[in-house]
Amino acid sequence: MQELTSENAADYLRDSRRIDPAKAVTVRELSGGVSNVVLRVDAAGRHPFVVKQCRERLRVAVEWLARLDRIWVEHATLKVLSQLLPAGVVPEVLFEDRDEFLFAMTCAADDSETWKVQLMRGDADPRVAARLGTYLATIHADAPGHPARAALLADTSLFDELRVDPYYRTTARAHPELAARFDGLIAAMNLPFERRALVLGDFSPKNILVHSGGLVLLDFECAHLGDPAFDLGFFLSHLALKRIHGVVGDEAYRGLVDAFLGAYFAGLGDRLGPQAALTSRGVAHTAACLLARVDGKSPVEYLDAAGRAVARRSALALFAQPAADWDAMHRILDAAVHSRA
Repeated sequence: MQELTSENAADYLRDSRRIDPAKAVTVRELSGGVSNVVLRVDAAGRHPFVVKQCRERLRVAVEWLARLDRIWVEHATLKVLSQLLPAGVVPEVLFEDRDEFLFAMTCAADDSETWKVQLMRGDADPRVAARLGTYLATIHADAPGHPARAALLADTSLFDELRVDPYYRTTARAHPELAARFDGLIAAMNLPFERRALVLGDFSPKNILVHSGGLVLLDFECAHLGDPAFDLGFFLSHLALKRIHGVVGDEAYRGLVDAFLGAYFAGLGDRLGPQAALTSRGVAHTAACLLARVDGKSPVEYLDAAGRAVARRSALALFAQPAADWDAMHRILDAAVHSRA
């Protein structure tokens, strides 16, 4: 496989006849990912586009390897989501190169920035959270039976490799007293096939672009048919971490969570079974993901020692007092965040 860079990508695109050899081309690497190289290509006479190529070694402090063929999971997921969500909410696939483990897609608007960037400067718009809740409900409820769904999305091995092992098993080794709880969560995600949803596995603010025309969702290599509660816990843990970091205040945090969950459950209805059962599992995954972002293989980069202590205390409180609903989760987190311990 030829590993593309901003220096050699133009030659690859010319040689493969993806762009006109006579046209001027500029390529620059985009930031944000740990598992792929993402290059923006500006070629004269056409709209800019993005080339995404897998890397085997993820860019984290400890060694973390992942299969290159995960990029085809993302490719398949984009095909499904493009038929379920409004136009522009996910990029359009332009071409693929199976030998080089890459594909190209449309580029987001120039005024785009990640929702993570906005949250980190304190811009916590509940309308964004509500729209995300609506989109996720559509994905969870409508994708599993969609005729465009690729068979490889039923394979959960990549999700295990990219999420279950580095997040849950690694964290359980750091907290052996919780090993049985993590084992139970992992086992519970193995739902009967007819109850599974299309789980994105990486539904977080860094993978959401906000621009003047709306939102764009990105990064689907962890997608699989599984337990939708994982997406809820993963997403909500990111909001909790921003609150712990102090960039999102208590009231703004609660507004984001309420807007997201209100829109999600309104859009979902009872299509995935009783909401109470999904809520209980979602709270459990919130606790697990929160602890994993401190003591797992991929800790968040922005928390200092004091912030990590608060995040750990918050997660352990949720494990110690399992909450049956979101209000109970809020009460437990409120007490943990504001504790002087």
